[in-house]
Amino acid sequence: MDFAHFATAFFFALLPALCWLAFYYHKDYKDLEPKKVIAKTFLMGAVAGIPFLALRFFLEKYNLGALVIEGVVTVFLFAAMEEMAKLSAAIFTVTRNKIHFNQVIDGVVYAVTAALGFAFVENLFYLYAFLTAHSGAVDLLYVVAFRSFGTMLAHTLFSGIAGLIWAYAYFSKQISPFEQKKLLAFSLRDFVDREILSLHIIRHNILKALPSRRGGHEKQALVMEGMMAAVFLHAFFNLGTTFAVFGENLTFLLVPGIIGGFLYVSYLFTKKLNQKILKVV
Repeated sequence: MDFAHFATAFFFALLPALCWLAFYYHKDYKDLEPKKVIAKTFLMGAVAGIPFLALRFFLEKYNLGALVIEGVVTVFLFAAMEEMAKLSAAIFTVTRNKIHFNQVIDGVVYAVTAALGFAFVENLFYLYAFLTAHSGAVDLLYVVAFRSFGTMLAHTLFSGIAGLIWAYAYFSKQISPFEQKKLLAFSLRDFVDREILSLHIIRHNILKALPSRRGGHEKQALVMEGMMAAVFLHAFFNLGTTFAVFGENLTFLLVPGIIGGFLYVSYLFTKKLNQKILKVV
């Protein structure tokens, strides 16, 4: 391992992660989360990212990608695994610090924090690989800018949506997800029965930061819907940065979506899900 390249990659991966973390952390200025818990969530997100990066490294090093699964399916598969890992890291940490989880917006804060930890490890891996193959400072700055304001910010948006829906489910009046041994376990029949209701709640209440007056919330279905939304957005982002149409990369099409997502997450803080109690049923 080249220590100089690793140190450079570590610096350019950690700095934007900490900047974004400070930005989102102070957005919830009325009830700041304990810094110790935030640090644990960040570390858990980083730890959750290691297995996926190791798998990618293994596949790329030995050119085994074609033997596993290819194309669009690969994009959705990795997006699903990454989003599940990030949200699970947030849930794992919060489960052990429930006393500090007292607002719906906290779901966004913790999910974004875990996502930044994950993105830090991902960028560390990517930048180190880039430095070992390239030497141009201009190229490095271009990559750092894209990874910091594109990929890293996108991770926070995907996880922020999933974290919002997770917290919304948690603060409803039914059994808390924390009391379920298998949070994401559900039967297909139950899922189908509640699909329409879940989508209605997400579209008309959660995404508009409004309480719901409808009963019958199924927490597990809501959390799964949030996960599916994050996976879809993540996969769409990966497709846009990976594939080209008529020789043209589609990354530029993602810029409005990233900006819009950033404004929406900021709106959640100003709209005030910063409430001690949000009655969603």
